[in-house]
Amino acid sequence: MEHRQVIEAEVTTAAPLPPERISELQERLARITGRTVTMTTRIDRGIIGGVVTRIGSTVYDGSVATQLAKVREKLSER
Repeated sequence: MEHRQVIEAEVTTAAPLPPERISELQERLARITGRTVTMTTRIDRGIIGGVVTRIGSTVYDGSVATQLAKVREKLSER
């Protein structure tokens, strides 16, 4: 798939995404990476909200759970 400029992305959300949102996200990832993206989706209610995307070994974590953990960590430093 590398020679065809195709990459795989795994997208995790807290709730199912409507088909049009999935297509939009897939197009956005293709623009960002400059490649064709094949995408799988998963549901994990533990992330509370937002999106976690894994492309290869890179993870883009925009989940609410991670944001809350960062806030908690900053507050405990004080």
